[in-house]
Amino acid sequence: MANEQARGRGVAAQELPTSPFVDVAMMLFLEDIAEKQGVEGLLSYMLVQGTALAESMPAEDYSTWDDFIAAINEGRSIFSALEGMEHFAGYVLVTPVSPFHEAIATYISLMGEMLPAHQEAVFYYNARVQNSAVESMNVLHQAFRKALVQRVSVGGQAVKYAELAAKGYDGNIVFAPEGWLEVLMEKAQISLTQLQMAIRQNSSAILVYLPGEAAPRGAEAAALAPKVLGLETGEAALGTEPTAPAE
Repeated sequence: MANEQARGRGVAAQELPTSPFVDVAMMLFLEDIAEKQGVEGLLSYMLVQGTALAESMPAEDYSTWDDFIAAINEGRSIFSALEGMEHFAGYVLVTPVSPFHEAIATYISLMGEMLPAHQEAVFYYNARVQNSAVESMNVLHQAFRKALVQRVSVGGQAVKYAELAAKGYDGNIVFAPEGWLEVLMEKAQISLTQLQMAIRQNSSAILVYLPGEAAPRGAEAAALAPKVLGLETGEAALGTEPTAPAE
C-alpha cells in the first residue's frame, strides 16, 4: 500500500504556479555554474541535484502493478508528484508537459539564446553517461528518475526503468539508441508507432517494469548505462574527452 504521507500528494505538477522571475533566475544560476566550473561542473551539479531530490522523496510500496498505475494516474505517486507522469500503454509512462519547457521559453523570450554550455552538457551526458538527452534539463530529470525507481516497489520488489524518448522545448526528439530501443520496445509491450505517437503528444516516454517479469536481455543494460560505463550518478566522468560539439 502506498505511503499516505507522500509530499505533494493530490497536487498535479501542471497546476503548480510558475513565475517568469523564478524561471529566468534558475536558468541564470545554471549558466553561472557553467561559467565558473565549466560544463563538467554544470553536468555534475545537475546529476547530484536530481539524485538528491529523488532520495528526499518518501518510499512507496504497492501491493499490485495495477495499484501502482492507479496511483500514478491519480497523482498519488512520487512518479507524478513533480513531473505529472501518466500511464500511456503497456509498461510505458509519459510526462505530458516538461516542468522546464516554460522556463526555457521564458528565458529565451526575455534574455535571448541560452549559453552554449547547455548543449555542451547534453553532448557530454550523451557521450559519457546515457545517450538519451535532447536538452540540458533532461540530465536533471533522468538522474531524478534513476534514483526515484529505487524508492518505489511493487509487492516488495523495486521497479526498474529505462529512457525511451525525450522531446525538447523546440520539438526536437531523441530516441534511445537503435540497438537498445528494439529490446526495450519488446519489454514495453507497445509498438514503435505507438512510441512515436506518445512522444509527439508528450515531453518524455520511459519504460518502467519489474525485473521479475523476465525483462529481455539488454533492458537493464540500457537503464544502467552509467554503471556499464564505469560511472556513478553525480560523477562527471572526466576520463575520455569526446569531440566537442560544433559551435
